[in-house]
Amino acid sequence: MAKPKLSLINRILFLLNNVFAIALLISFLIPKLLPEKYGIFALLSLLTPALIIINFIFVIYWILIGFKKQVIVSFLVLLLSLLFIPPVYKFYNNNDNGDSSSLSIMTYNVRKFNMYKWIDDNAIHSKISDLIVKENPDIVALQEFKNTKNFKIVYPYTYNPLVSRKTRSSLAIYSKYPIINKGVIKYNKYYIRIMFADIVKNDDTLRIYNFHLESLGVIPDEDFFGHKDSEKLIKRLRNSFKNQQQQIGTLNAHIEGCKYRVILAGDLNNTAYSWAYKNVKNDFKDSFLEAGKGFGKTYEFKKFPLRIDYIFADKSMKFISHKNLNQKLSDHYPISATLEF
Repeated sequence: MAKPKLSLINRILFLLNNVFAIALLISFLIPKLLPEKYGIFALLSLLTPALIIINFIFVIYWILIGFKKQVIVSFLVLLLSLLFIPPVYKFYNNNDNGDSSSLSIMTYNVRKFNMYKWIDDNAIHSKISDLIVKENPDIVALQEFKNTKNFKIVYPYTYNPLVSRKTRSSLAIYSKYPIINKGVIKYNKYYIRIMFADIVKNDDTLRIYNFHLESLGVIPDEDFFGHKDSEKLIKRLRNSFKNQQQQIGTLNAHIEGCKYRVILAGDLNNTAYSWAYKNVKNDFKDSFLEAGKGFGKTYEFKKFPLRIDYIFADKSMKFISHKNLNQKLSDHYPISATLEF
């Protein structure tokens, strides 16, 4: 019996299938490519989650219509993706209950507490305060922080460095445990991109890094895809990737000089399929990969869930929980994690 032939539409779809499969294969190399030299390829890292989903859809499609030979291309590429890149979606978590020896940490880009009224809500300050109080983490790392009397959380130890009065936004760390040392890694005179605080718990000292890497400058609600504007967007993204590379080099050099175990928390402004992620994570553990579930969404781009905020920890420590908090009080969503201390 003759095998059914592909219709014209299915031949076109199979051609597109091959294009998306090759694009996903190329994305495996992105974490190894220096943004300074290969900035245009770094743009693909933003599309990797979509490429994975598209290839998965092709697998389902070919199975449903009975063309099993066509399944092979995307199936093999997806199989390879399990070896080379983090998952887009986790079907389970291994959360455990913490005890008195555990340490919980939350990271949140608060977007200047809605200073420019991006969200039609005058109570953002108090709602973020209430959320943090409810979650009650031991450590809070905030990005795009602005001093305001309407944001009220009570922690015995706080570090909120301001570079100057012209500082547009800053970083802050709140801690239930003593801060014995602290400092900043400046990006320029108006911005602080990385800060650290050494905290003491149970006679052990940990260094907490709070980071906010260069923004990619992509605004989801605006259309950047006209010919003229798309060229400007690509140029801006390439510059942002290069700035991130410099910031990460400075961060890693600082970590190398640290004698304590390290926890990093903050806004990477990049996906888990990027050079930036690979070179911040290094040998650290990723809380979502260790104990998370679902998409791990911390940001939405055109309704598509992205994970660009992270908590990393020294490999000698164990994540016993990870939580994504679905609270729309900023353009980012907060995450929290608990570590076995």
